[in-house]
Amino acid sequence: MVRYRHGFTLVELLVVIAIIGTLVGLLLPAVQAAREAGRRAQCQNNMRQLGISLLNYESSRKALPPAFPGNLQGAYAAYPAYFHSWSVLAQLNPYLENTAIANSMDVSLPMYDPANGYSIFPKNQAACAMLVPAFLCPSDKGQPVSSAYGITNMGPTNYAACIGSGVNGGSGPLGSPWNADGAFQARTAMKLSGILDGTSKTAAFSESILGDGDENGTGQPKLGPDRVYKYTGFGTPVSDSACASASQWNYTNRRGFMWASGEIRCGTYNHYYTPNSPSFDCITNDTTPGPGLYTAVGFRAARSRHTGGVNVTMCDGSTQYVSDGVSPQVWSAIGTRGGGEVVGEF
Repeated sequence: MVRYRHGFTLVELLVVIAIIGTLVGLLLPAVQAAREAGRRAQCQNNMRQLGISLLNYESSRKALPPAFPGNLQGAYAAYPAYFHSWSVLAQLNPYLENTAIANSMDVSLPMYDPANGYSIFPKNQAACAMLVPAFLCPSDKGQPVSSAYGITNMGPTNYAACIGSGVNGGSGPLGSPWNADGAFQARTAMKLSGILDGTSKTAAFSESILGDGDENGTGQPKLGPDRVYKYTGFGTPVSDSACASASQWNYTNRRGFMWASGEIRCGTYNHYYTPNSPSFDCITNDTTPGPGLYTAVGFRAARSRHTGGVNVTMCDGSTQYVSDGVSPQVWSAIGTRGGGEVVGEF
């Protein structure tokens, strides 16, 4: 009897390989989507914890923390008020169970010491260098983006407190934290009763993407608005036209470089641009005499590595996902604390 060996023909083998390739091609995007869904959920949880800590802070102190204290006294009273610029995140540390960091910081000191090359005061340097997972979105790179103020590899942040619509600069440049119309304002500890639009309709925190690219760049930015910001020049007020023509970018440091700082590049943002705006974030320094002297001001959008939107924590502690396609009017309205706007679903 003749026995035949059974096996695959070349055609059958190629068909099997093609099927496997097709299945892998279908599976990989699904795996990536599942991983991103998990990262987005972890980001939402981080922001939910910020909301809880904010309410615990308010319960203890009967007011929200200021965007930054801006209130130097004693031996430092002659320093510019802006040098006392500890962020909302820094002020919330004791309520976030970041006990070791909170215990190692002295936020009554100025952030910068002019007598020592404007470096961070030595007592606060170790804390400011800490990489804090609770302040980082897992969808982003999660690593330091700049060295600054005497610290190598400063602790970065993806999360920032809302200082409003960005359009009510008062007597100073647009986007000034000193005249902010959001839940957080420089030097002012806002009471919940002062959030007239309602805590569930007023933004407290959102996300931003950590910066990238060269620092102190000139000419047209080599990267997009998700990676770099523009700088209009020292004392040149921000405006749509000034920002469009600005030829400096990533001036001094990359975006989000220090969680401890309440300045517009780090611990604060506003709603002048809609989420993930195609316009570049745009910064300047206020040279107006008074408490705002040297303050970094400007337009900074909420941005994320999530698909199609950003996470936003409201003043009632709830966290929502807001689409990039949100109406500019609605987005501006939820950035303000007392604009009197009627806001529906967003």
